[in-house]
Amino acid sequence: MAWNDNINKESPAYKLITSNAPIIRSIAGPGSGKSFAIKKRIMRLLEEGIDPTKILAITFTRTAAADLKKEISSIGVHGCEKVEARTIHSHAMLILLRSELKTIKRRQPRIVLEHEIDPALRDIEYPIDSKIEERRKLLKLYEAAWANIQVEEPGLPRDEIEEEFQDKIVNWFIYHQGMMIGEVIPIALNYLKNNPASPEIGKYSAILIDEYQDLNKAEQVFINLLRGGANIVIVGDDDQSIYGFRYAYPEGIRQISNLYGEYSDINFDVIRRCPKRVTRMASALISKNPNRTHNELIPFEKNQEGQIEILQWNNYEDEINGIVNIVKQETEQNNITSGDILILVPRRLIGYKIENKLILQGIPAKSYFREDIIRNDSVRRAYSLIYLLANPDDKISLRFLLGFGSNDFRMNQYKILKNYSDDKSKTIRIVLDEILNEKISIKGISNIIKEYRKILMDLIQIKKKLADDPLHVFELFFQSDEGEDFYEIISIFQEIVNNKPFVIDNYDDFDAWLKDIVSELTYTIAMPDTPETTNNIRIMSLHASKGLSAKFVIMASMIDDLMPFIPKDTNDVQKIIEEQRRLFYVAMTRCRSSKHDYQGRLIISSFVWIYGIDAVKMGIPISEIRNNKKVSATRFISDFGRTAPKTVLGSTLIT
Repeated sequence: MAWNDNINKESPAYKLITSNAPIIRSIAGPGSGKSFAIKKRIMRLLEEGIDPTKILAITFTRTAAADLKKEISSIGVHGCEKVEARTIHSHAMLILLRSELKTIKRRQPRIVLEHEIDPALRDIEYPIDSKIEERRKLLKLYEAAWANIQVEEPGLPRDEIEEEFQDKIVNWFIYHQGMMIGEVIPIALNYLKNNPASPEIGKYSAILIDEYQDLNKAEQVFINLLRGGANIVIVGDDDQSIYGFRYAYPEGIRQISNLYGEYSDINFDVIRRCPKRVTRMASALISKNPNRTHNELIPFEKNQEGQIEILQWNNYEDEINGIVNIVKQETEQNNITSGDILILVPRRLIGYKIENKLILQGIPAKSYFREDIIRNDSVRRAYSLIYLLANPDDKISLRFLLGFGSNDFRMNQYKILKNYSDDKSKTIRIVLDEILNEKISIKGISNIIKEYRKILMDLIQIKKKLADDPLHVFELFFQSDEGEDFYEIISIFQEIVNNKPFVIDNYDDFDAWLKDIVSELTYTIAMPDTPETTNNIRIMSLHASKGLSAKFVIMASMIDDLMPFIPKDTNDVQKIIEEQRRLFYVAMTRCRSSKHDYQGRLIISSFVWIYGIDAVKMGIPISEIRNNKKVSATRFISDFGRTAPKTVLGSTLIT
């Protein structure tokens, strides 16, 4: 099949595929066919003789990169499997690994997870007598300065306190040989800036970047610098920018000329994915945001209208039971399979509750709440133990484990141990082993020694369990009431092990296999990915649904206290509301129509009453925990105007 088979020459897809403009910006609405166009453009480039190793496709998630790589490899053009498709972070990490960064900057590309930074905030002891929360705020300022490239490095110190803090935290990372995920791009960016003759600059003839609106300013500048003289296609949609907490910079795609100068614009306005009514509702909703790039969205004429219901229940429990009953009715009537149902919720507690009730009804369901996988102390210790087993010389996991169980992470004892190790030019682990072997003795660190003995015993137990039954290794760590906290990490670990079983032909030995498995686990935790299609009902957050679609989408618990959710310390409330509106927009446009059978169904659900204890667990303010809390449907329903059906009682749908 040639690249131009069955393509309308008047369509934006054809224009994107065939354009030879050096810089193209494409604003593409949800489900408007841009992925198809990107694949076909790559196909055309290959057919015209472009070296496949000179084509780079950058996507936001690893799943999207893997899917694109798979699709490109299947097009049948010679060399297609050599096209490079990866995430921006993996590409930056590759540059750092190839560079002399370790020598130049003494930085190691070992990703530090959020909980592993807790000991650092104690160890640096700065500002003096400050609370940990104050140090966390200083850390956030450091990360924000990196993301916004306010200065070259390491951040934007506004005063001596910030400058001193940043020096100390960077020195801690250097000593313990790691970096935060938010540092990867800026460090790679500065490496390229300081090395303009680097072979990484201008390496490619053609670059295609998707989901540009989700990149922060540093990432956008990184792409521009990496480009050299390559032709570049920048695809995105500022209406779908939902990662403000990662410092996403939607203004970048709106003001593309600031980086690139003159460019060609090719826009995708026809929404081919969604039922017509969903498209009209989504267009009305997002039109309430100012400073947008898109015009009105256009429904695809061949799609069906869709079945849309806006429901309200008396209380939270009624909503959960009602949603389960609706799903049961729909699946029992053979209208749809479980794999075609997507349930989106604003809190994981809601998702877990729906999942459990569906499973009790014999309906296959699986939740994916991977934005905050390591939130329980036992999960954190389990992860760090497995990481240390895979990487015995790792200083960061060892530091966390030595301080585990102590509010101050045994910082005073650790200081004694570290000073001794530095004086003797030995690693901390070597010194600890010498103490256990009674070769040396250090006063004042008895609790750390006790903890280290426990660590070694646990490592032996874990290694044995991994050899005998790797899928259930995490069961060693949790008590009977902690299973829910381990659910996500167990699920991810099992997926990785099933995809990469220990086969002697693929790995030199067990240790090499384990290191690969743990590396994949770390990256998945640091950069949560889009869940793959399964035969189960998928339950997840609205953020996690980006990149997915389903015939039947249920947006549950859409109450105004949770959607939009406005944190107490928010300075710019309007900005938060606009991003939350975009999140709502992204979620509802996951609904997929079909030309002939299932027309596509969307339910937006809310309730009026919630128990006080449930409200507190979800972060909803309440005066008395003993009281019920009265709530209302999300304000975003009003944004639909006349495009939406009237809200009805959920009970009217139960037969």
